[in-house]
Amino acid sequence: MSKNKKKVLIIGNGFDLNLGRKTSYKNFYESNFCPKDYLAPLVYYLNNKWDDNLEAVKWYDFENELEKYCLTIHKNGDKIQDIYQLADLELFKTINQSKDKVTILSSFVQINKNRLQQLINDGLISIVHNNNRLDYLELSNTDLLLPAAERDKIAFNLIKSGLIEYFSCVQNEEIDNNSIAAKVFKEFIHPKDESSVIYSFNYTHTERILSILSSTERVHFVHGNCNDKNIIIGTKDGDIGQTYEYIQKSFDPNYNPPSMVYDLLSANDITIFGHSLGTNDSQYFKPFFERQSSFTSPEKKNITIFTKDTTSEIEIKRSLQKMTNWNLSALYGLNNLKIIKTDEQSTDSEIIKEYLKRIHYTPPRVISYH
Repeated sequence: MSKNKKKVLIIGNGFDLNLGRKTSYKNFYESNFCPKDYLAPLVYYLNNKWDDNLEAVKWYDFENELEKYCLTIHKNGDKIQDIYQLADLELFKTINQSKDKVTILSSFVQINKNRLQQLINDGLISIVHNNNRLDYLELSNTDLLLPAAERDKIAFNLIKSGLIEYFSCVQNEEIDNNSIAAKVFKEFIHPKDESSVIYSFNYTHTERILSILSSTERVHFVHGNCNDKNIIIGTKDGDIGQTYEYIQKSFDPNYNPPSMVYDLLSANDITIFGHSLGTNDSQYFKPFFERQSSFTSPEKKNITIFTKDTTSEIEIKRSLQKMTNWNLSALYGLNNLKIIKTDEQSTDSEIIKEYLKRIHYTPPRVISYH
């Protein structure tokens, strides 16, 4: 009886995008599920980071900016530049204490007229019209009375819950079952192929792909999924201080990633589809790529990386350089490493056909004796 070699498929956001799912950072940010209007310094920071180039933003860019934001605050002694309070906290407190005392004709309003008008223009204060009495001022959100760090934590949780709701909707939409991603997934999800294992860094489920409803049992979700209402977002471990330590993935109470590293090290054929191999997930990949680029214990493996285009190919090679300790040439020399750009291939191209043939499941041949 022949034995199939162990295969590992790792999928990232580029896999969902290749399926036709709208799961980019831009898609989420432009949806109503993104809390981009919440009055927290973190949200203001993210809003102004890519206001003119959202199309190019990857999810690892989002995670990297979370880390930069926290590191900057930590280096400044946990001082947060809060544009929503500054010298306005007393104004907010006065408005929030009693609506009757802060009518638009009150002396308080007249004294602070210019600043209050600016806050009204910025949407932080609103005028409530009342037919029975004088119009009065009201805070747009009483969270403005909270310290900036508390509002940042609320914002982070709003982003998390917004992602769950957004991706829950997206995963139910139609996908392209003729895409390269779907073809690759089909080969790994064969119900009798016990030699293959799938790890997903996505929050979406795989139930709709090729209508294989039992496929979810074969997929290990590294950072949770929408169906369980449990996803893990954030940064890698680092010295970012205690105020924002919750933003690290490992501090999430549900953090319990599967043992992907062991499967990578023991597999013969590894496919990475649509994952950037960025810094924030490098702990899952670095031990594997370090070993595969080492001349001390060479063990040749098939490593296929699917990415979108030349730009993303260069980004992946930069990540591989770091994870191989600047020895990418050894990774190529010791393995059968190929990077396939999906924008340049079709499902019936020779490169794709050759790849699919290699990973195709072949039932064990049973030799009978008479």
